[in-house]
Amino acid sequence: MLYTVTNSGLQNGRPTQIGQNTIPNIDLGATHVFTIANFTTETTPQYSDPEGDAMAYIEILTLPSDGTLKLNGVAVTLNQQIFAGQITTGNFVYEAPATGTAQGYSVNFQFDAADVGSNSLSGLNTGFMFIGVDGVENLPPDVIGDKTISVPFGDTYVYSMADFTTGTTPAYNDPEGDPPSKLKILDLPDRGTLVFNGTNVSVNQEINASEVNAGYLTWVPDLIDNLAVNTTFNFAVSDTGSGQFSS
Repeated sequence: MLYTVTNSGLQNGRPTQIGQNTIPNIDLGATHVFTIANFTTETTPQYSDPEGDAMAYIEILTLPSDGTLKLNGVAVTLNQQIFAGQITTGNFVYEAPATGTAQGYSVNFQFDAADVGSNSLSGLNTGFMFIGVDGVENLPPDVIGDKTISVPFGDTYVYSMADFTTGTTPAYNDPEGDPPSKLKILDLPDRGTLVFNGTNVSVNQEINASEVNAGYLTWVPDLIDNLAVNTTFNFAVSDTGSGQFSS
């Protein structure tokens, strides 16, 4: 009677660690090309396999809430497998949406990974890819106009922000529709004096729009001028969104 024992050999184990990774912010409309490292050595914890086998493929368990995962230019579907060779050749990408909000945000998708030895997914739920997307850049005012006023002899003129925005030609405009935030006095008139809250204004002084509307900014004439004269000064306005002054 023959007794036979068959040794099936050591079974190749599937990956034991799948981690998460964060891709630095990309611009709206930009593309991130994934690498193998994005899913292995750059994750926390790092990809690990009992036999040290390389990653064979990943499986997409969830899709990002904004933007699109693409393989060879075609949108990836849920539970689609992306093979290492397709990643290595730069064919697996994330495309950020073309438009967005003023604030940056983050999207993510979940993945699992298989090794080349067992060709089996890890079965872990710890694989996440986070991608930062930059928001829309808030721009400074793009239109600031001129204003001409007539002041009776000896009178002090009290400014409001309308004198520097809605009352100018052309009128103040901001790309995002943001209201004005501050007024900057770029130079001083050669006749009369600009006064803010009892103190002479200085070049490049910045004044809050609310303070201008409160009547704190005035032009005080030189009483020695008894003939009609013209005087000018230049100014800039910033918006509440960008905080930057018009150029």
